[in-house]
Amino acid sequence: MKTNTLKVLFFGLLCTASSMMGQEKKSLISNAQRNADGIIKCAADEYNAHLLKTNPKMMGSTFYEEKNAPLIQQIKADMAQNPNRVLQYTIPVVVHVIHNGEPIGTGANISDAQVISQIDVLNEDYRRMVGTNGWNAHPDGADVEIEFCLAKQTPDGCVTNGIDRIDMSAVSTSWSGPGGNTDSVLKPATYWDASQYMNMWSVNFSDGSLLGFAQFPGGPAESDGVVSNYTYFGSNDAAGVSIPGSFNLGRTMTHEVGHYLGLYHTFQGGCNGSGDFCDDTPATAAPNYGCPSFVDSCSTPSGSFDMVENYMDYTDDACMNLFTNDQKARVINTLATASNRPSTVSSSVCTPLAAVDYDGSLELMDLNQGTGCSSEITPQIRVTNYGDIAMTSALISYDIDGGSSSSFTWNGNLAYAEFEDVDLPTLATSGGDHIVNISISNPNGNTDLRDCNDLISESFSAPSSFPSTTEVNLAITPDNYGSETTWTFSDEDGVLYSGGPYTDGVTTTINETFMVSPNMCYSFTINDGYGDGICCAWGIGSYELTTDDATVIFSGGEFSDSETVTISTLTLGLEDYFVNSGIKVYPNPTSHVLTIGLNNTNDLPTAYEIYNVLGQSMGKKTISNTADLSLNTTDLNTGMYFIRISKDNATVTLPFVKK
Repeated sequence: MKTNTLKVLFFGLLCTASSMMGQEKKSLISNAQRNADGIIKCAADEYNAHLLKTNPKMMGSTFYEEKNAPLIQQIKADMAQNPNRVLQYTIPVVVHVIHNGEPIGTGANISDAQVISQIDVLNEDYRRMVGTNGWNAHPDGADVEIEFCLAKQTPDGCVTNGIDRIDMSAVSTSWSGPGGNTDSVLKPATYWDASQYMNMWSVNFSDGSLLGFAQFPGGPAESDGVVSNYTYFGSNDAAGVSIPGSFNLGRTMTHEVGHYLGLYHTFQGGCNGSGDFCDDTPATAAPNYGCPSFVDSCSTPSGSFDMVENYMDYTDDACMNLFTNDQKARVINTLATASNRPSTVSSSVCTPLAAVDYDGSLELMDLNQGTGCSSEITPQIRVTNYGDIAMTSALISYDIDGGSSSSFTWNGNLAYAEFEDVDLPTLATSGGDHIVNISISNPNGNTDLRDCNDLISESFSAPSSFPSTTEVNLAITPDNYGSETTWTFSDEDGVLYSGGPYTDGVTTTINETFMVSPNMCYSFTINDGYGDGICCAWGIGSYELTTDDATVIFSGGEFSDSETVTISTLTLGLEDYFVNSGIKVYPNPTSHVLTIGLNNTNDLPTAYEIYNVLGQSMGKKTISNTADLSLNTTDLNTGMYFIRISKDNATVTLPFVKK
């Protein structure tokens, strides 16, 4: 049996963290243990050593274990007094399926069946379910009394099936292991409230040899949860699911969820003590791989064999089927005490919402932003019916920056939970930061009975133009690892200038000048070989792009693998104003007020003038503010008219009808 010696584990973790600070920077998993096939079964230890630097009281610290030790002992005593099986906790799960636009069931966009099979495996394993792969007859085997459900309600209180599909290909097509863009970009952008849901991410890892990793209790909420390579997510035993290899029965997530719930590896601390703080898991010198039998890696006098069937070892999926009672006590303690862990016996978000007749829902699938210096977007939305009555029509409205709204009537036939993807018209706007707003209303001409899923507001940036500049200036300050940093400055035909790598430890600002021509589109791309940008964990690096009169085009430094800035010297002609402004008049016909609609009300026309069909002027007005965009037509007789709208020396003429 192992003895409770706290310091073995923590000394190892702290040494790991200290040595990382003193060594040349490298991937957190560069020294991770691999099996004979080069597979990294789990990177939770490496991740924990990384997180302890900024979260020194989380699991993995002496403080954490000393604080929780008496609580765990009390739970063990309670379990001994009351061995009857009782459901302790139900954990709602949201599975973020991160894909690159593939059809559902293809590549990283794994099928619903594959996701559901993983939840089934968790329940079989944590409940030691008879007749499943999770059953065992081991005398120390435990029903952990934890169950998992795919969430039925979103954090906003709307309908969900617990599967959150997100096309992230515009950001990255593959994702790091711990410490890279998975943690700095992906998780913060996609996670749900960690106190209400267990976040699971199925991703395409950049390093395909990595199976998964988890965050131990006590770390930051925005990165909390478990991550798996999509090729190891779910069970090959489920109908319609095909996963090859030795890690194909869903035990990668059983293992990583164990870490999330407060369990260490069974081999933590090796033969020198109770590295996993569970007396009923025999001391183990190192990870076991494959399906070995009768291994006593620590040569204990009592001949206590390694518990190779334990989910927290590294054996093949088919060999795993065991959690112990001491492991169960740690899990129960985690859910009873840790922040950012769902802690209810029956979670409300696992309960389907009450049925309603009419509920149209919107999701933004893609902004489809124009390439190069284009300021256009062509949003693609998903229209879903969550009402019990088939939805055959709905009103879709959209605007940019709260300006004039456009709308159209969607028609189709969607039963409950069915959806259709719809492309909106192409929208153009000026350079800078903007918000597109899209809403759905009037399903089948009725009031929408849930408004939590009716509105999308998405930020985007359109390239600004600097038509008068003759040069672009770059000032770049590398971080402590300048050897990772390179950059290029390009036009439509290719690279014009390039720079880097720089010298490690030299953080002197470098200045470069790029000569540019009018009416061109340029791009500046900065790359970081480690995937953590040039600010701020390893030095306060930064870069800034300016025009010849010192106008700032862009400044930054916090990115992952790379960042691209588009720089335009295009001249926006007056004809382009009317193309890009989305100008229109509504309602048409009108009986009272006629409104001039614009995509961007911050860039107003100069004036308007109304003419009848004989070409006679019926009135004109200079446009000074947005109130001038509304025209009172009460004095006009019934019939057709034309409104000529001017912007400086350019005009556009639109017809309208007074009724």
